[in-house]
Amino acid sequence: MVSYSNCKAVRRFLYNIFFNNRGTNYRLTAKRLGVLLLALVIYIPIELFVWTGFILDEIFFPKFHDLKIIQPIFIIGNPRSGTTFLQRLMASDTANFLSMKTWEIFGSPSITSRRLIRGAVSFGRTLGMPITRRIRKMEQLWKEDDRIHRFRLRAPEEDEYLFVHNFSTLKIWSFASMEDEADPYIYYDQKISQEDKNRNMSYYESCIQRHYYYHGQPNKNYLSKNPNFSPAIDTLLDKFPDAKFIYLVRDPLEAVPSHISLKEREWQMLGSPLKKYACADFIIKSSEHWYNYPLERLEDLPEDQAIIVRFDDLVKNAEETVLHIYQQFGFSVTKEFKSLLQCEAKQARNHQSQHLYSLSEMGINPQEMTDRFGSVIDRFSFGAEN
Repeated sequence: MVSYSNCKAVRRFLYNIFFNNRGTNYRLTAKRLGVLLLALVIYIPIELFVWTGFILDEIFFPKFHDLKIIQPIFIIGNPRSGTTFLQRLMASDTANFLSMKTWEIFGSPSITSRRLIRGAVSFGRTLGMPITRRIRKMEQLWKEDDRIHRFRLRAPEEDEYLFVHNFSTLKIWSFASMEDEADPYIYYDQKISQEDKNRNMSYYESCIQRHYYYHGQPNKNYLSKNPNFSPAIDTLLDKFPDAKFIYLVRDPLEAVPSHISLKEREWQMLGSPLKKYACADFIIKSSEHWYNYPLERLEDLPEDQAIIVRFDDLVKNAEETVLHIYQQFGFSVTKEFKSLLQCEAKQARNHQSQHLYSLSEMGINPQEMTDRFGSVIDRFSFGAEN
């Protein structure tokens, strides 16, 4: 258990926050300090609960280690490229796939904690407390104007958030605006040490094994969606040699500004960046690698292990796109799932994005973007239909 932790990263994080923040986008303003203290008040009790659960799993459920993870599927691609939409479509096919839900990832990755929560919910029902109904009502208060990515406690989510628990993820450093610390994770296969890769993948495997053990469905394919796994293809293959990859590709002139806009909201909410859209260079750099590297690396894999899917195809005809994935990977299609696909495909076609982005407002030269991502734009004929 101890080998899964990353205490060095925790120490660097705290040192940067309190002693090495002057002149940075994570400068310690009053707003930043307030957010940090609130985060610690939430984070520390959750981590005590999570790691206590992990320890108790080793005592009471050690057989989870015996479960084999066969042909996991990883949906990757740049953020804002439809990865969430595709995962939730495929995850609804419960005959084939098993994914982790938001509440399982953030608060209950252990077998013990899930059983405790399940027991508490059942006990609440006997006392007449409609816990599930209240959660559903709370979720309904959150906006659903974006069908491509909506947040739900009981919906599949990025399981890369599991690495928040062992402090080994790009998400921590990017949320904290610490670009230097985030940089190795952008180039995961090339820059993360082998020791850290081994530790992280062993931890990740154990979380999936726990998930299988709890649900008692080891024969299903594990389905994961993580844009941040785009630069970690070789690392994943070292741990899961028979893994399959679905790479979502969207026009960079749409996906990159959308990602910048999202990250800008995060940085402004969590701190006081030195300027507006201070994240732009960081996002463009990561996006460039996350387009070029996966496209190059996946070409070396056989057809039954890798497929590239255009975002536009997914939105315009989700049914045909998903069925093509199934055919190439050899998955069967049930009547129930095909019916659901037809319904979701119709809704996706009718969806109109409400998000508008101005490259000039972000301080980005459109021609420089076109030049920088030219090979991807040309390869997939992005913009040719406009």
